Amino acid sequence: MLRTPFASERIQRVDPRTGVKVIQLTSYPTPSAHFLYDWPCITPDNQHVVLFCQRAAARDAPWDLFRVDTDGLNLFQLTERGESMEEGGYYGRPAARLALDGRTIYCVWGYTLCAVEVETGRVDEQCSLHEHCPQGSRVRNLHISADGRRLFILHGAHPSGGVIRVDLDTGETTPVEVDGHLFACDPTGPRLIVTKGTVEWGTVAREDGSRNVTNTGELQAKWLADEDGNDIGNFCPEMYAHATLLGSRLAVQGCGKPPHKCIWLAEQGSDPRKLAAGPYFWHSGASWNGEWIVADTNWPDQGLQLIHVPTGHFAALCHAGASQDHYEFGHPHPCLSQDGSLCVFRSDRTGIPQIYVAHISGEFRERVIAGELDGASKWL
Repeated sequence: MLRTPFASERIQRVDPRTGVKVIQLTSYPTPSAHFLYDWPCITPDNQHVVLFCQRAAARDAPWDLFRVDTDGLNLFQLTERGESMEEGGYYGRPAARLALDGRTIYCVWGYTLCAVEVETGRVDEQCSLHEHCPQGSRVRNLHISADGRRLFILHGAHPSGGVIRVDLDTGETTPVEVDGHLFACDPTGPRLIVTKGTVEWGTVAREDGSRNVTNTGELQAKWLADEDGNDIGNFCPEMYAHATLLGSRLAVQGCGKPPHKCIWLAEQGSDPRKLAAGPYFWHSGASWNGEWIVADTNWPDQGLQLIHVPTGHFAALCHAGASQDHYEFGHPHPCLSQDGSLCVFRSDRTGIPQIYVAHISGEFRERVIAGELDGASKWL
Protein backbone atom coordinates (compact mmCIF):
# COMPACT_ATOMS: atom_id res chain seq x y z
CA MET A 1 0.00 0.00 0.00
CA LEU A 2 1.32 3.43 -0.96
CA ARG A 3 -0.42 6.66 -0.08
CA THR A 4 2.28 9.29 -0.19
CA PRO A 5 1.14 12.88 0.41
CA PHE A 6 2.59 15.81 -1.55
CA ALA A 7 2.30 19.54 -1.12
CA SER A 8 -0.35 21.21 -3.24
CA GLU A 9 0.78 22.01 -6.78
CA ARG A 10 -2.35 23.93 -7.69
CA ILE A 11 -2.38 27.19 -9.60
CA GLN A 12 -5.74 28.96 -9.66
CA ARG A 13 -6.98 31.34 -12.32
CA VAL A 14 -10.16 32.68 -13.87
CA ASP A 15 -10.58 32.44 -17.62
CA PRO A 16 -10.50 36.06 -18.84
CA ARG A 17 -13.09 35.46 -21.59
CA THR A 18 -15.71 33.35 -19.80
CA GLY A 19 -15.15 33.99 -16.08
CA VAL A 20 -14.94 30.25 -15.41
CA LYS A 21 -12.67 29.17 -12.55
CA VAL A 22 -9.85 26.90 -13.72
CA ILE A 23 -7.41 25.09 -11.41
CA GLN A 24 -4.13 23.64 -12.58
CA LEU A 25 -3.92 20.45 -10.50
CA THR A 26 -0.33 19.46 -11.26
CA SER A 27 2.75 21.58 -11.83
CA TYR A 28 5.73 19.30 -11.09
CA PRO A 29 8.19 19.40 -14.05
CA THR A 30 7.27 15.96 -15.39
CA PRO A 31 4.29 15.15 -17.64
CA SER A 32 0.86 14.42 -16.15
CA ALA A 33 -2.10 12.83 -17.93
CA HIS A 34 -5.73 12.17 -17.14
CA PHE A 35 -7.50 8.94 -18.06
CA LEU A 36 -9.13 8.47 -21.46
CA TYR A 37 -11.89 11.02 -22.01
CA ASP A 38 -14.62 8.49 -22.82
CA TRP A 39 -15.14 7.56 -19.15
CA PRO A 40 -15.30 9.53 -15.86
CA CYS A 41 -12.01 10.12 -14.03
CA ILE A 42 -13.75 12.10 -11.25
CA THR A 43 -15.37 10.35 -8.30
CA PRO A 44 -19.20 10.63 -8.24
CA ASP A 45 -19.13 12.95 -5.22
CA ASN A 46 -17.00 15.38 -7.27
CA GLN A 47 -14.30 15.32 -4.59
CA HIS A 48 -11.38 13.59 -6.33
CA VAL A 49 -9.66 13.36 -9.70
CA VAL A 50 -7.51 10.33 -10.51
CA LEU A 51 -4.63 10.77 -12.93
CA PHE A 52 -1.17 9.64 -14.00
CA CYS A 53 2.12 11.43 -13.40
CA GLN A 54 5.43 10.33 -14.89
CA ARG A 55 7.82 9.41 -12.11
CA ALA A 56 10.95 11.10 -13.44
CA ALA A 57 12.16 13.23 -16.32
CA ALA A 58 13.39 10.29 -18.36
CA ARG A 59 12.23 9.02 -21.74
CA ASP A 60 11.23 5.61 -20.43
CA ALA A 61 10.18 6.57 -16.90
CA PRO A 62 7.11 4.73 -15.55
CA TRP A 63 3.78 6.40 -14.81
CA ASP A 64 2.30 6.34 -11.30
CA LEU A 65 -1.32 6.73 -10.25
CA PHE A 66 -2.23 9.85 -8.25
CA ARG A 67 -5.33 11.23 -6.59
CA VAL A 68 -6.06 14.90 -5.95
CA ASP A 69 -9.04 16.86 -4.69
CA THR A 70 -10.93 18.87 -7.28
CA ASP A 71 -9.89 22.07 -5.50
CA GLY A 72 -6.25 21.15 -6.13
CA LEU A 73 -5.44 20.17 -2.52
CA ASN A 74 -4.53 16.79 -0.99
CA LEU A 75 -2.34 15.42 -3.76
CA PHE A 76 -1.48 11.77 -3.09
CA GLN A 77 0.65 9.28 -4.98
CA LEU A 78 -1.21 5.97 -4.91
CA THR A 79 1.16 3.57 -6.67
CA GLU A 80 4.80 3.08 -7.51
CA ARG A 81 5.04 0.02 -9.71
CA GLY A 82 7.44 -0.94 -12.48
CA GLU A 83 10.81 0.39 -13.55
CA SER A 84 9.87 1.67 -17.01
CA MET A 85 6.85 2.79 -19.00
CA GLU A 86 4.38 0.26 -20.38
CA GLU A 87 5.34 -0.74 -23.91
CA GLY A 88 1.77 -1.16 -25.09
CA GLY A 89 0.05 1.39 -22.90
CA TYR A 90 -1.47 4.69 -23.99
CA TYR A 91 1.74 6.62 -24.67
CA GLY A 92 3.55 4.54 -22.08
CA ARG A 93 0.85 4.62 -19.42
CA PRO A 94 -0.91 1.48 -18.20
CA ALA A 95 -4.51 0.95 -19.25
CA ALA A 96 -6.75 2.16 -16.40
CA ARG A 97 -10.40 2.85 -15.58
CA LEU A 98 -12.10 4.30 -12.51
CA ALA A 99 -15.11 2.30 -11.29
CA LEU A 100 -18.32 4.34 -11.37
CA ASP A 101 -18.58 4.26 -7.57
CA GLY A 102 -15.23 6.03 -7.41
CA ARG A 103 -13.65 3.56 -5.00
CA THR A 104 -11.47 1.46 -7.26
CA ILE A 105 -9.14 1.97 -10.20
CA TYR A 106 -8.66 -1.06 -12.43
CA CYS A 107 -5.20 -0.95 -13.98
CA VAL A 108 -3.07 -3.36 -16.00
CA TRP A 109 0.68 -3.49 -15.50
CA GLY A 110 2.30 -5.84 -17.97
CA TYR A 111 -0.04 -8.84 -18.03
CA THR A 112 -1.41 -8.37 -14.49
CA LEU A 113 -4.80 -6.84 -13.77
CA CYS A 114 -4.83 -4.95 -10.47
CA ALA A 115 -7.45 -3.17 -8.37
CA VAL A 116 -6.19 0.02 -6.70
CA GLU A 117 -8.14 1.56 -3.81
CA VAL A 118 -8.63 5.27 -4.46
CA GLU A 119 -8.58 6.14 -0.76
CA THR A 120 -5.61 4.10 0.48
CA GLY A 121 -3.54 3.16 -2.57
CA ARG A 122 -3.82 -0.51 -1.70
CA VAL A 123 -3.10 -2.69 -4.76
CA ASP A 124 -4.72 -6.12 -5.11
CA GLU A 125 -3.65 -8.33 -7.98
CA GLN A 126 -6.82 -9.73 -9.56
CA CYS A 127 -5.54 -12.11 -12.22
CA SER A 128 -2.93 -12.72 -14.90
CA LEU A 129 -3.75 -12.10 -18.56
CA HIS A 130 -0.62 -13.77 -19.85
CA GLU A 131 -2.41 -16.96 -20.96
CA HIS A 132 -4.51 -15.08 -23.52
CA CYS A 133 -1.96 -12.49 -24.68
CA PRO A 134 0.46 -13.69 -27.38
CA GLN A 135 4.13 -12.88 -26.89
CA GLY A 136 4.61 -9.15 -27.41
CA SER A 137 0.87 -8.43 -27.36
CA ARG A 138 0.31 -5.64 -24.87
CA VAL A 139 -2.86 -4.37 -23.21
CA ARG A 140 -4.16 -1.13 -24.75
CA ASN A 141 -7.54 -0.43 -23.15
CA LEU A 142 -10.24 -1.81 -20.90
CA HIS A 143 -14.00 -1.35 -20.57
CA ILE A 144 -16.36 -1.95 -17.65
CA SER A 145 -19.61 -3.89 -18.10
CA ALA A 146 -23.00 -2.40 -17.31
CA ASP A 147 -23.21 -4.12 -13.90
CA GLY A 148 -19.57 -3.35 -13.05
CA ARG A 149 -18.72 -7.03 -12.51
CA ARG A 150 -16.81 -7.72 -15.72
CA LEU A 151 -13.96 -6.08 -17.55
CA PHE A 152 -13.32 -6.37 -21.27
CA ILE A 153 -9.63 -5.89 -21.93
CA LEU A 154 -8.35 -5.01 -25.38
CA HIS A 155 -4.86 -6.13 -26.34
CA GLY A 156 -2.78 -6.40 -29.49
CA ALA A 157 -2.48 -4.32 -32.62
CA HIS A 158 -4.75 -1.39 -33.44
CA PRO A 159 -7.45 -1.17 -34.75
CA SER A 160 -8.74 -4.66 -33.95
CA GLY A 161 -6.71 -6.77 -31.50
CA GLY A 162 -7.94 -9.40 -29.09
CA VAL A 163 -10.42 -9.10 -26.21
CA ILE A 164 -10.29 -10.80 -22.81
CA ARG A 165 -13.34 -10.90 -20.51
CA VAL A 166 -12.51 -10.91 -16.80
CA ASP A 167 -15.05 -11.90 -14.15
CA LEU A 168 -14.17 -9.68 -11.17
CA ASP A 169 -15.94 -11.98 -8.71
CA THR A 170 -14.00 -15.13 -9.63
CA GLY A 171 -10.95 -13.87 -11.53
CA GLU A 172 -11.87 -16.12 -14.47
CA THR A 173 -10.48 -14.92 -17.81
CA THR A 174 -12.09 -15.79 -21.15
CA PRO A 175 -11.03 -14.80 -24.67
CA VAL A 176 -13.82 -13.16 -26.68
CA GLU A 177 -13.88 -13.04 -30.46
CA VAL A 178 -15.31 -9.79 -31.81
CA ASP A 179 -15.51 -9.11 -35.53
CA GLY A 180 -13.91 -5.68 -35.37
CA HIS A 181 -12.71 -3.19 -32.77
CA LEU A 182 -14.26 -3.15 -29.29
CA PHE A 183 -15.55 0.41 -28.90
CA ALA A 184 -17.37 0.20 -25.54
CA CYS A 185 -19.64 -1.78 -23.26
CA ASP A 186 -23.32 -0.95 -23.50
CA PRO A 187 -24.07 0.83 -20.19
CA THR A 188 -27.72 -0.27 -20.29
CA GLY A 189 -27.25 -4.04 -20.46
CA PRO A 190 -24.91 -6.99 -21.11
CA ARG A 191 -23.86 -6.01 -24.63
CA LEU A 192 -20.78 -4.77 -26.48
CA ILE A 193 -20.48 -2.05 -29.11
CA VAL A 194 -18.09 -3.01 -31.90
CA THR A 195 -16.75 -0.92 -34.78
CA LYS A 196 -16.56 -2.94 -37.98
CA GLY A 197 -14.73 -2.20 -41.23
CA THR A 198 -11.09 -1.69 -42.13
CA VAL A 199 -9.14 1.47 -41.44
CA GLU A 200 -6.61 2.84 -43.91
CA TRP A 201 -5.77 6.44 -43.14
CA GLY A 202 -4.92 9.00 -45.81
CA THR A 203 -3.97 12.60 -44.95
CA VAL A 204 -4.49 15.68 -47.14
CA ALA A 205 -3.12 19.09 -46.10
CA ARG A 206 -5.44 22.06 -46.59
CA GLU A 207 -4.44 25.60 -47.56
CA ASP A 208 -5.19 26.87 -44.04
CA GLY A 209 -2.68 24.43 -42.54
CA SER A 210 -5.24 21.97 -41.21
CA ARG A 211 -5.34 18.35 -42.31
CA ASN A 212 -8.11 16.18 -43.60
CA VAL A 213 -7.57 12.66 -42.30
CA THR A 214 -9.73 10.25 -44.28
CA ASN A 215 -10.42 6.56 -43.87
CA THR A 216 -9.93 5.01 -47.31
CA GLY A 217 -10.70 1.48 -46.10
CA GLU A 218 -14.00 -0.36 -46.10
CA LEU A 219 -17.17 1.39 -44.95
CA GLN A 220 -17.35 1.31 -41.15
CA ALA A 221 -20.32 1.01 -38.82
CA LYS A 222 -20.99 0.33 -35.16
CA TRP A 223 -22.71 -2.95 -34.24
CA LEU A 224 -24.17 -4.41 -31.10
CA ALA A 225 -22.91 -7.79 -29.90
CA ASP A 226 -23.53 -9.93 -26.85
CA GLU A 227 -20.77 -10.40 -24.27
CA ASP A 228 -19.54 -13.47 -26.15
CA GLY A 229 -18.98 -11.38 -29.27
CA ASN A 230 -21.99 -12.66 -31.24
CA ASP A 231 -23.67 -10.10 -33.49
CA ILE A 232 -27.03 -8.70 -32.42
CA GLY A 233 -27.49 -6.02 -35.06
CA ASN A 234 -26.32 -2.81 -36.67
CA PHE A 235 -26.36 0.23 -34.41
CA CYS A 236 -25.24 3.28 -36.39
CA PRO A 237 -22.99 4.38 -39.26
CA GLU A 238 -19.45 5.54 -38.55
CA MET A 239 -19.38 9.26 -39.37
CA TYR A 240 -17.17 10.43 -36.50
CA ALA A 241 -13.65 11.79 -36.30
CA HIS A 242 -13.68 10.88 -32.58
CA ALA A 243 -16.61 9.54 -30.57
CA THR A 244 -17.70 8.20 -27.18
CA LEU A 245 -20.90 6.93 -25.64
CA LEU A 246 -23.34 9.53 -24.35
CA GLY A 247 -22.62 8.67 -20.73
CA SER A 248 -25.00 6.04 -19.37
CA ARG A 249 -27.22 6.06 -22.46
CA LEU A 250 -27.05 3.65 -25.38
CA ALA A 251 -26.17 6.47 -27.75
CA VAL A 252 -23.00 7.55 -29.52
CA GLN A 253 -21.91 11.19 -29.66
CA GLY A 254 -18.88 12.51 -31.45
CA CYS A 255 -17.22 15.07 -33.65
CA GLY A 256 -17.96 15.04 -37.35
CA LYS A 257 -15.32 14.41 -39.97
CA PRO A 258 -14.48 17.30 -42.29
CA PRO A 259 -16.19 19.04 -43.95
CA HIS A 260 -18.79 18.65 -41.18
CA LYS A 261 -18.31 20.97 -38.21
CA CYS A 262 -20.72 19.44 -35.75
CA ILE A 263 -21.45 17.04 -32.94
CA TRP A 264 -23.27 13.98 -34.25
CA LEU A 265 -25.68 12.06 -32.02
CA ALA A 266 -26.80 8.53 -32.93
CA GLU A 267 -29.41 6.56 -31.01
CA GLN A 268 -30.82 3.14 -31.77
CA GLY A 269 -33.92 3.20 -33.95
CA SER A 270 -33.47 6.71 -35.34
CA ASP A 271 -31.33 8.47 -37.92
CA PRO A 272 -28.17 10.23 -36.67
CA ARG A 273 -28.63 13.96 -36.20
CA LYS A 274 -26.44 17.00 -35.82
CA LEU A 275 -26.77 18.10 -32.22
CA ALA A 276 -24.66 21.27 -32.52
CA ALA A 277 -22.77 22.92 -35.37
CA GLY A 278 -20.37 25.82 -35.75
CA PRO A 279 -16.71 25.43 -34.81
CA TYR A 280 -14.68 22.36 -35.73
CA PHE A 281 -15.26 20.14 -32.71
CA TRP A 282 -12.21 17.88 -32.30
CA HIS A 283 -12.53 15.49 -29.31
CA SER A 284 -15.68 15.29 -27.19
CA GLY A 285 -16.62 13.58 -23.94
CA ALA A 286 -20.01 13.31 -22.22
CA SER A 287 -21.26 13.47 -18.65
CA TRP A 288 -22.52 10.17 -17.26
CA ASN A 289 -26.04 11.58 -16.87
CA GLY A 290 -26.08 12.25 -20.63
CA GLU A 291 -27.05 15.90 -20.27
CA TRP A 292 -23.74 17.55 -21.21
CA ILE A 293 -20.94 17.19 -23.74
CA VAL A 294 -17.63 19.04 -23.73
CA ALA A 295 -15.40 19.30 -26.79
CA ASP A 296 -12.10 20.89 -27.67
CA THR A 297 -11.87 22.70 -31.01
CA ASN A 298 -9.26 23.29 -33.68
CA TRP A 299 -8.65 25.03 -37.03
CA PRO A 300 -9.06 27.51 -35.42
CA ASP A 301 -8.87 26.85 -31.69
CA GLN A 302 -12.05 28.36 -30.25
CA GLY A 303 -11.61 26.95 -26.77
CA LEU A 304 -13.42 24.14 -25.00
CA GLN A 305 -17.14 24.18 -25.81
CA LEU A 306 -19.86 23.04 -23.39
CA ILE A 307 -22.91 21.57 -25.15
CA HIS A 308 -26.31 21.03 -23.55
CA VAL A 309 -27.73 17.85 -25.08
CA PRO A 310 -31.50 18.47 -24.71
CA THR A 311 -31.38 21.90 -26.37
CA GLY A 312 -28.23 21.70 -28.51
CA HIS A 313 -27.14 25.07 -27.12
CA PHE A 314 -23.41 25.45 -26.52
CA ALA A 315 -20.95 28.03 -25.28
CA ALA A 316 -17.22 28.54 -24.88
CA LEU A 317 -16.21 27.20 -21.46
CA CYS A 318 -12.53 28.17 -21.25
CA HIS A 319 -9.37 28.18 -23.27
CA ALA A 320 -6.97 25.31 -22.60
CA GLY A 321 -3.94 27.10 -24.02
CA ALA A 322 -2.71 23.79 -25.42
CA SER A 323 -0.36 23.73 -28.38
CA GLN A 324 -2.91 21.68 -30.38
CA ASP A 325 0.12 20.01 -31.93
CA HIS A 326 -0.58 16.56 -33.32
CA TYR A 327 1.19 14.63 -30.66
CA GLU A 328 -1.02 13.17 -27.96
CA PHE A 329 -0.03 15.58 -25.19
CA GLY A 330 -0.93 18.60 -27.31
CA HIS A 331 -4.62 17.66 -27.25
CA PRO A 332 -6.84 18.83 -24.36
CA HIS A 333 -9.07 15.70 -24.59
CA PRO A 334 -11.68 17.17 -22.18
CA CYS A 335 -13.92 14.95 -20.06
CA LEU A 336 -16.74 15.68 -17.62
CA SER A 337 -17.75 14.63 -14.14
CA GLN A 338 -20.79 12.39 -13.86
CA ASP A 339 -23.11 15.38 -13.33
CA GLY A 340 -21.37 17.69 -15.80
CA SER A 341 -20.28 20.30 -13.25
CA LEU A 342 -16.53 19.69 -13.60
CA CYS A 343 -14.37 19.45 -16.72
CA VAL A 344 -10.94 17.83 -16.63
CA PHE A 345 -8.53 18.50 -19.48
CA ARG A 346 -4.85 18.53 -20.33
CA SER A 347 -2.70 21.37 -21.59
CA ASP A 348 0.97 21.82 -22.44
CA ARG A 349 0.65 25.59 -22.14
CA THR A 350 3.58 25.69 -19.65
CA GLY A 351 5.78 23.56 -21.91
CA ILE A 352 5.02 20.38 -19.94
CA PRO A 353 1.67 18.56 -20.12
CA GLN A 354 -0.33 19.17 -16.92
CA ILE A 355 -3.88 18.47 -15.77
CA TYR A 356 -6.54 21.13 -15.18
CA VAL A 357 -10.12 21.19 -13.91
CA ALA A 358 -12.72 23.81 -14.84
CA HIS A 359 -15.45 24.39 -12.26
CA ILE A 360 -18.75 24.93 -14.10
CA SER A 361 -21.18 26.84 -11.93
CA GLY A 362 -24.93 26.27 -11.94
CA GLU A 363 -25.40 29.83 -13.20
CA PHE A 364 -23.09 29.20 -16.17
CA ARG A 365 -24.95 26.02 -17.09
CA GLU A 366 -28.31 27.79 -16.85
CA ARG A 367 -27.07 30.46 -19.25
CA VAL A 368 -25.92 27.78 -21.70
CA ILE A 369 -29.33 26.11 -21.51
CA ALA A 370 -31.04 29.45 -22.16
CA GLY A 371 -28.80 30.13 -25.16
CA GLU A 372 -27.52 33.37 -23.65
CA LEU A 373 -23.80 32.74 -24.26
CA ASP A 374 -21.80 32.85 -27.47
CA GLY A 375 -20.95 29.34 -28.59
CA ALA A 376 -18.61 30.24 -31.43
CA SER A 377 -16.61 33.25 -30.26
CA LYS A 378 -13.08 33.16 -31.62
CA TRP A 379 -10.09 33.28 -29.31
CA LEU A 380 -7.75 35.97 -30.57
